[in-house]
Amino acid sequence: MNPVKPPVLSFRASCLRHAVRWLLTASLLVVLGYGVYVAVRFHHVDNRIYRWWSGRDARTLQASREPGLRLERYRMDAAGRPVEGIDRNLSGLAFDAERQRLIAVINRPATLLTLDLDGRVTGRHRLRNASDVEGVAFLGGGRVALVEEGSQRILLATLPRDGKDADLDLRDAPSLRLDLGAGTVPADADGAKAPGQRRNQGLEGIGYDLERDQLYVVKEHSPRALYRITGWGRPAQDAPAAFAVEDLSAWLRQSVGATDLSSIEVDPDTGHLLLLSDESQSLVELDRRGARVGGTSLEGVPQAEGVALGSDGTLYIVSEPNLFYRLRPGATPP
Repeated sequence: MNPVKPPVLSFRASCLRHAVRWLLTASLLVVLGYGVYVAVRFHHVDNRIYRWWSGRDARTLQASREPGLRLERYRMDAAGRPVEGIDRNLSGLAFDAERQRLIAVINRPATLLTLDLDGRVTGRHRLRNASDVEGVAFLGGGRVALVEEGSQRILLATLPRDGKDADLDLRDAPSLRLDLGAGTVPADADGAKAPGQRRNQGLEGIGYDLERDQLYVVKEHSPRALYRITGWGRPAQDAPAAFAVEDLSAWLRQSVGATDLSSIEVDPDTGHLLLLSDESQSLVELDRRGARVGGTSLEGVPQAEGVALGSDGTLYIVSEPNLFYRLRPGATPP
């Protein structure tokens, strides 16, 4: 005769089995959730699925027959090198052709940096009376244009000539505010949004075509947007009395499959645009009519925020929190 288990022991065994099953299920869900987070945050699988499902890849986008940089030839020469002295918030990037150096910005606290071509910091300038600075463009003559994401402003500033780490006070700097409507939120003095407000929906990047005096600015998403401002970047004594703002966002729909835009650069030789995307991990080149010339994948570059094109065709990219990348045509991988 089999012994009969007491009801109390039977109940405890049943509870134990249920507890073990619950713990195993919860553990599997945690592992699965973390795997999905890594796949979306660092490998942007959701955007790849979207582009595959919607058919928005390079084969379906408007193509140009113009020669360009041939971005597909570029290879990493320096990959993921930490920028010493920077802990976080490294954002926009520009190339100073006059002094053969790079100019970068940190959005919080608003700071302008100068870097050598190996990504080493050579100067640091706190930006007073500016906040949430996300992009920078070099205008020539030691002048730069800066974009504030939250306020939707473009500011013009002159860099210190002596190379000292002096602050730049932008209280009286020439500025232009673009009214992009809903989707942006104001920032406080340190560039932080109020709790619960959405970020990264205002102006995100800026580039300059010196030959034609044209500034290009991009809005990251919700929706993505591209604007061209003619006649405002030159010094007041050289600039015309009026300037024009054009909405070129249709170019993005017909030629750029990226789901967001984090930076923009202009090739001074051709006037072509280079559009950087963090979420899609890509760099795309457009001609002056908005047709796609080429592009390259930046898989493995997390949160790419700024791109600059050197005089010799070298590409420089920075990503948050503090990483530096350099690409050259046919370069040997590091």
